[in-house]
Amino acid sequence: MKTSVPVSTGLPNCREGRLNPIGAVDRAWLLDVAQAAEDLGYHSLWLNEFLTTDPSVLANFDEPPSYYDPLTTIAYLAARTNQIRFLTSTIILPLHEPLLLSRQVATLDVLSGGRITLGTGLGGPAQEFGRIRGDLAGVNRGQLMSEYLAALRQLWTGRRAGFGGDHVRFADVEAFPKPVQDPLPIYMAGTADSVLERIAEFGQGWIDTLLSADQVRAKRDKLQSLTRGVPGRGSDSIEVARQFYVSVAGSRAEAETQLVNSLPGTRKPPTAGNTASVIDMTVAGDPGHIRSTVSRFVAAGATEVCLIFYADSAAATLAQMETMAHELEGAL
Repeated sequence: MKTSVPVSTGLPNCREGRLNPIGAVDRAWLLDVAQAAEDLGYHSLWLNEFLTTDPSVLANFDEPPSYYDPLTTIAYLAARTNQIRFLTSTIILPLHEPLLLSRQVATLDVLSGGRITLGTGLGGPAQEFGRIRGDLAGVNRGQLMSEYLAALRQLWTGRRAGFGGDHVRFADVEAFPKPVQDPLPIYMAGTADSVLERIAEFGQGWIDTLLSADQVRAKRDKLQSLTRGVPGRGSDSIEVARQFYVSVAGSRAEAETQLVNSLPGTRKPPTAGNTASVIDMTVAGDPGHIRSTVSRFVAAGATEVCLIFYADSAAATLAQMETMAHELEGAL
């Protein structure tokens, strides 16, 4: 696939009950999608993270979903691919100990030949964070994010690293190997001003899923302005990565049927107002409709787009991937 803007796709490592049937995703599905994406010319594979069942999935299904750890899954798939990149979209950074995470990500970058982008996010509601990490329930997660990001950069660059923050403290740590990429790209998700400020200070990219094309353009402009104001970063460009949940078929009606069939057994049909965190981000229709929607965001400043497909099987995912690879060829 030849496009001026990289086109990526998603792996269903933590998407059962949201885009794929409960109990359907297995090793073969993950491997087939990864290898097909590379063969079709997709730029990167995006993996997300849940440490426990997503509340919307818990409310809609009796059976639990399988959630495959993103970093371990990347290690498995990087050994079976050659060129395609991997982006965590996103790992919940406040749930990860920074010394351990720095070693895991650096190791992945070295063993994959420099194909890792660390996509990070704050996570869901504060009460959900408190349920998982009760020991940190009273901590400001934004402050945790900033300290963790600064600590990661220290560990990836210095011969010996030290950091003294309110929540992260270590001294004289020697951690090798360092990442192949310098800097290893860090992307962040979110729309708050504090997120944009952290990207301007620490990051190389911004991940969006919710905003309109006009809103993306405005946030991009603000992000560029913020970055110019950070000492030493004035000339740095920030990537704008836009994610779409997609159901593509011959017609809108067929695409909507495919969407519903991808979530069998749900207590409530996946329509607007229910599982809105996914549905509000969904684009369903024929290939031309998907292309037109994606093109609007590219015109607004998106420098990478990611299509994550509703599907009831690996075969259905592969068919949509191939359709959109042909549809977007030379179109962006």
